[in-house]
Amino acid sequence: PQTTVQNHVLERGRAVYESRCVGCHGVNGSGTTDVPAPIFGDRPTSDLVDVVTRTMPEGAPEDCTGDDARAVAEWMQQQFYSPEAQARLNPPRIELSRLTVSQYRNAIADLGTSFRWRVQPGTERGLKAEYFESRNFQDDKRKIERTDAVVNFNFGDATPEEGKFEKKEEFSIRWKGSLIPRETGWYEFTVHTENGARLNVNDNETPLIDAWVRSGSDTDFTGSQFLLEARVYPLELEWFKFKEPTSSISLSWKSPHGVQEIIPAANLIPEHSPEIMIVETPFPPDDRSSGYERGTSVSKAWDEATTYAATEIADKFVEKLPRLIDRKGDRDEKLRTFASQFVERAFRRPLTDDLRQTYVESQFAAAKSTEEGIRRIILLALQSPRFLYREPTGVDDQFDRASRLSFALLNSIPDQPLLDAAKNGKLADEKQIRDQAWRLVNDYRGRARILEFLRSWMNLERLQEIDKNAETFPDFTPELAADLRTSLEMMLEQVVDADSADFQRLLLTDAIFMNGRMAKFYGVDLPADAAFQEVKFESDKRSGIISHPFILSGFAYMQTSSPIHRGVFMSRGILGRGVKPPPIAVAPTAPDLAPDLTTRERVTIQTSPEVCANCHGLINSLGFALENFDAVGRFRDKEKEKEIDSTGQYLQRNGEFVRFNGAKELAAFMARSEETHRAFARQLFHHMVQQPILAYGPNSIAELSAFFRDHQYNMKHLAVEIACRSSVHGWTANTEPEPVAATESR
Repeated sequence: PQTTVQNHVLERGRAVYESRCVGCHGVNGSGTTDVPAPIFGDRPTSDLVDVVTRTMPEGAPEDCTGDDARAVAEWMQQQFYSPEAQARLNPPRIELSRLTVSQYRNAIADLGTSFRWRVQPGTERGLKAEYFESRNFQDDKRKIERTDAVVNFNFGDATPEEGKFEKKEEFSIRWKGSLIPRETGWYEFTVHTENGARLNVNDNETPLIDAWVRSGSDTDFTGSQFLLEARVYPLELEWFKFKEPTSSISLSWKSPHGVQEIIPAANLIPEHSPEIMIVETPFPPDDRSSGYERGTSVSKAWDEATTYAATEIADKFVEKLPRLIDRKGDRDEKLRTFASQFVERAFRRPLTDDLRQTYVESQFAAAKSTEEGIRRIILLALQSPRFLYREPTGVDDQFDRASRLSFALLNSIPDQPLLDAAKNGKLADEKQIRDQAWRLVNDYRGRARILEFLRSWMNLERLQEIDKNAETFPDFTPELAADLRTSLEMMLEQVVDADSADFQRLLLTDAIFMNGRMAKFYGVDLPADAAFQEVKFESDKRSGIISHPFILSGFAYMQTSSPIHRGVFMSRGILGRGVKPPPIAVAPTAPDLAPDLTTRERVTIQTSPEVCANCHGLINSLGFALENFDAVGRFRDKEKEKEIDSTGQYLQRNGEFVRFNGAKELAAFMARSEETHRAFARQLFHHMVQQPILAYGPNSIAELSAFFRDHQYNMKHLAVEIACRSSVHGWTANTEPEPVAATESR
């Protein structure tokens, strides 16, 4: 009966549209000469009903109201207005894509690691330390072996441990292990000591900092290194004291968006790892106009960058050849084997006889030496479309499946087990593909991939520098801002690392990570020097990420809160509602120009004009629910001596209003909202696959959302499902493959 009623409504809507609307708006809303703009969007049916009732037909809106307006709006929604309807009418296509900048860098890193070994970090943190009663690290003088959480020691005029050392004037320490950065970018390392030291980071031969032979009175020594997230880098620090009156040593860094700090134990592991091949050549940024990174455009700048990068990497590989090949046996044969393996791994598939001749044998034949041949081979392979493009041939075999899985879950080329699975025909069915997908998602790099998405989902790239008015908030320092970011990162990591990987927990948790500095600022009882730890924090007022101090501080002004910024964050990111840029630029009303008005009152007045109200009716109401939190995320009951009004409402796509008061009620609504689940699934798909989700079918969003719900909102399950679905999709009717030209070089 329900289906019959719905069909009757849709038939009535079709009749209304054909009799009163098609003349101006065209068949399927495609537009006409008089009204050329096509009709499509993502607003709920109730909004369409309102627009039709108020404005249509033009000049006689009274002719289409009530049941007619409702019927024609529902028919338009299903026939051509919604994104799903548009996907049925004009199916989006899977586009041939080049490697994005991050994929290029990751691919080079994994090409290098494929000839060494890979470290999978365990749970132990810190660096392996050896203490010697000499300055030359003599084995027979080793006194202590242990794991140090951090390097931050001031021994003064004493020894590292009383009773272990006979002489105070001479001893040394070697710290060895690996470094795990949280984000990609340049890191500035600092060794502070009045003694002698040298630091190696991702290079076991050339120190990044060499203060072994000191002159002058300097005690701070710095060096910078570009690092990729989701990688493990070898680190070794050697230090000695010889006859100086005092001794101390500390190792700190400044991350790309952080402050100078002792390198935390969370970023150190005691296992030593191989060097990572890093591309330092600058690349132009990738296109993000669709809301996610894509490699669908090729510019002259990108083309030049790949050429320079290929030269850089060829030089580095040739330099490191002795560490990449087995030194036993015939060297020339080993180098030829290395060359073939390099090209196969770069191309993500075995070489045919013709390709081997073009990329390997002919290059060796034309070279004056084997080393020159290796350089030519690497340059040619890295400039080939077979490396630079995701699926350049359109073959759609098990090797393409392996690549799709790996790029989706690791943002890089397949590792050897995945290539072996493809070679042995073990990516033929769903179980085999899922087994490999689960292996990858549980890899350290798979974990980092999900965390990378969560940062993008929350738009954290906009919150790189958080400054506050020093007079209003004198204790809000850059160090505190860095603590807030660390606190949020730890929350994300905790949720992702749990077996449940429960998305809803991101919105509902009542716990937060705090150190002593944060605790003092936000009124939590912790020692001043307390390390980060999980605490319950205003559980009756806060809930999850939307009330985390980093988010609240970031989406605020220097002195006041910003319901608009917070509302856009929640509407666009969490609920997935399209929010258009404002038609006109309007500067916010400064608080001192309206000294008697609360922030809510000022924003309401400022956005009341009709040109603003359409979008701000959605944005403001969400943001107002967080008005109990000021510009630095501290809870308040009053503003301008007036009680805070934190009530809001939201018109759902099904036409029903939901009302809430404060952060907890808003977070509870969003955690259970189907709109939130659909938006999360859609955005994760775009982040992983970097293709329009509706190219995989008009029902793909609904199907993934249902899968997400049925698997208790487990983010890892969703990531595996996305990777598996996209890996077997191949070149379909919604695809326009553009295979590479016959020539194999540019």
